[in-house]
Amino acid sequence: MSAILHERKRQAVRSYLSEVALELLTDRDFESVTVDEIAAAAGVSRRSFFRYFASKEDVVLQYLDQMAERLRDAIVARPAGETPIAAVHAALRPTVAAYVADANRTLAVVRLLQRSPALRVRELESRQRLRELVADAIGRRLGLERRADLRPRLLAGIALVPFDVAITTWVEGRSGDDVHAILDAAVAGLARELRA
Repeated sequence: MSAILHERKRQAVRSYLSEVALELLTDRDFESVTVDEIAAAAGVSRRSFFRYFASKEDVVLQYLDQMAERLRDAIVARPAGETPIAAVHAALRPTVAAYVADANRTLAVVRLLQRSPALRVRELESRQRLRELVADAIGRRLGLERRADLRPRLLAGIALVPFDVAITTWVEGRSGDDVHAILDAAVAGLARELRA
């Protein structure tokens, strides 16, 4: 089997395990669902589960990690003439669209995060990894090493604020609103403040 097919199969199994876990966790506390239950519901062994995920937290938040890597690659691929912040904002649009397209899953994960201290800790780690990957992408665009120069990390933090605001606003009860419009308003608000 080629490496590409193997990776596709691996991602398909990871996505399936994540879906099964979210179904089990819909009406239960995160801490009450065991890895054995998730594995059994998915029709795999506990050992097979751990071939795909290092922990129960990872199975719930795997989509955040995948999104971070795709976002980094999309930022690097943006036109060279765009400012770093504009490149991040343009690259975020497909991510927002994916969240909206899978709104039930997005909202289920948010509810789990709100109820589980263990997941909130893991989410903070995922968000930090996202910021580092965005800083890496910005560093590449500017020809700077993110560990040696503060600008890539600073710009990554600034650029991700409208995304956080848009997703939080959408999840907090404005789900009927166009999340792209919320993101655009947040980006415009940030731009006004930066010019002020």
